[in-house]
Amino acid sequence: MIWAKQLIEDNYALERVIGCGDSGIVIAARHARLGLRVALKFLRPDKPRTPEVIKRFVREGQITARIQNAHVTRVLDIGRLPDAEPFLVLEYLQGCDLAALLNGRGPLVSADAVEYVRQACAGVASAHAVGVIHRDLKPSNLFLTMAPNGTPLVKILDFGIAEQNSSSGEPTVNPTELGSAPVVAPEQLRAEGRADVKSDVWALGATLFTLLSGRPPFARSYASETYLAILSGRIPDLTALRPDIERPLAAVVERCLAADPEQRFGSAAELAAALSPFAKQSPPASSRRPIRARTHREPPAKTGAASHC
Repeated sequence: MIWAKQLIEDNYALERVIGCGDSGIVIAARHARLGLRVALKFLRPDKPRTPEVIKRFVREGQITARIQNAHVTRVLDIGRLPDAEPFLVLEYLQGCDLAALLNGRGPLVSADAVEYVRQACAGVASAHAVGVIHRDLKPSNLFLTMAPNGTPLVKILDFGIAEQNSSSGEPTVNPTELGSAPVVAPEQLRAEGRADVKSDVWALGATLFTLLSGRPPFARSYASETYLAILSGRIPDLTALRPDIERPLAAVVERCLAADPEQRFGSAAELAAALSPFAKQSPPASSRRPIRARTHREPPAKTGAASHC
């Protein structure tokens, strides 16, 4: 890449690609003078550089930086390439996302899944406190790493399509930018394209359902079929897929997935409180089995236990 030499000479020693998504690419790097390991996120070389794309990329960094919570990936800086194109400097994470964990091990122990989602609730609640709606919460956007004391730590990734409340207090939404099909709340699919705090609560419930059952609650072969299933309001029976799941826990998940937002939990904090009785007090069991070190979302491995962008 033409810009690599300039970055190496000036600030960062680039190491390797550790993730690639629909619009971005993440590269491991070290600060040339401080020796600090970081992750640099760039726009993919094959994507158009429209003013709107550039603006949204910068906004992702600005929005994420506003959320000061241990469960949200830190944005350390917004840099510029020689041609003035922006890139994000992110904290470097080791571990794997929850989609990779699920793919490698199958449905999680219920207490583990609950604990991971409870931690995600803390990060989501902090985002909501500053008026940010994530709009794309799912297992691949929740990264499992380790805290300094060695306990499992979940961090939220990718605020790329997040929306921030306008000065009027109403969420600003672009209905054409939906989240991933299996975790889009019903109200985001309707004509008004509305997304709010309870939309993220819905996605947290869909994520927990996925971690417990091994599949998203409304997933179908095609996105259009998935959207129709979501809009139908018919929630699959989690206990039919996992008979060992306690009925009260299944009821919490079902409440999250209610088609009517008024029937859901009122906030991520309220959801976290409802999940507390089902969480493990000691470190989650699955975390005590070795997880092959990964950073952010590395390309798929041959074993199939890979992270996804």
